[in-house]
Amino acid sequence: MKLFQKIGLVAVLSLAVVGTAACGKKAAAEQPKKEEIVIATGAYPKPYAYEEDGKLKGFDIDLAKAVFKKLPQYTVSFEKTEFPSILAGIDTGRYQMGANSFAKSEERTEKYQFSEALYNNPMGIILPKDSTIKSFDDLAGKKTSGEPAVSYSVLIEDYNKKHTDNPIKLSYTEEDMVKQFQNVENGKLDFKLESIIIANQVIKDQKLNLKTVEVPQGTVDSRSAYSYFVFAKTKEGKALAKKVNKVLDSFREDGTLQKLSEQYFGKDYVPDASEAKE
Repeated sequence: MKLFQKIGLVAVLSLAVVGTAACGKKAAAEQPKKEEIVIATGAYPKPYAYEEDGKLKGFDIDLAKAVFKKLPQYTVSFEKTEFPSILAGIDTGRYQMGANSFAKSEERTEKYQFSEALYNNPMGIILPKDSTIKSFDDLAGKKTSGEPAVSYSVLIEDYNKKHTDNPIKLSYTEEDMVKQFQNVENGKLDFKLESIIIANQVIKDQKLNLKTVEVPQGTVDSRSAYSYFVFAKTKEGKALAKKVNKVLDSFREDGTLQKLSEQYFGKDYVPDASEAKE
């Protein structure tokens, strides 16, 4: 092949390579950038959210993962943090969503955007077997404990504001749930408020000499009987919640929610469509 022909061939091939590279760069540039979502969780208590062998698991965690598989426009990561830090992080924009069995309260609803209800979460009063307490009305003047910012602590705080003459004696603690249950068993506390789902599981696993009394829905106005994902009450937070809710609706219809509930709770606690949107 003559020299000028070789030079021409090399030039053509070079242009082809440059053109292909340019097209590749153009195609990559045209791909929409995925929005990053950080989901915060306290990873406690089981079975809502927990860590096992270095991996986050639980109803709330598995559901969040399943939801965002249906929303490929987002890149999702999870961050484990102290429970009170979840809402603080949503306030600052560090987190876009919280997944940790959040209950609604009047104060929270004013400040945060909630998803549709994920599951029914009846409240229970955990008591010594010989306790004479039979209802929520019997708790006035009794001793209990709770973690700061947890919904049950907030509920008691709200109760005490309205019953200053004989408030519930609430002490704040960082002790885990099992230790607090043991404090009820040994008489240091008169009772403990907790989800029936959680309470019955802990009592069974720890072989505690305790009983539970379920609190009927509506007994306490400031406490919702359901659990939710939580978002910032901003334009972006509301838009994200709307997309998440659309996926939750499909999961309610195809049985995904029921399957997860039975897997983690041993029972179908999924609210129907009308209850979920309340």
